[in-house]
Amino acid sequence: MNKKKRKAFKEASKKSAIQEITKTVVDQLNVITVDLGQDSKKLKKEIEKRSAQLAKKLVKKLKIAKPIIKEVIIEELAPASV
Repeated sequence: MNKKKRKAFKEASKKSAIQEITKTVVDQLNVITVDLGQDSKKLKKEIEKRSAQLAKKLVKKLKIAKPIIKEVIIEELAPASV
């Protein structure tokens, strides 16, 4: 795998990890705020903003697993069956 593909894969993996972490944090915090009776649009917007910031910080410390790269290569090389 050349350097360009590795970089693209790494960026795509980080982006999907950020989205996944953000979604999970937002869902959990929204459940908590509803239970506490503090449900508002302003609060939800703040939760989304801060969870995105948190996700970016967490992803910087994540290591991308190498076995996933092999699966991507196999899928790219496999011929499409019609």
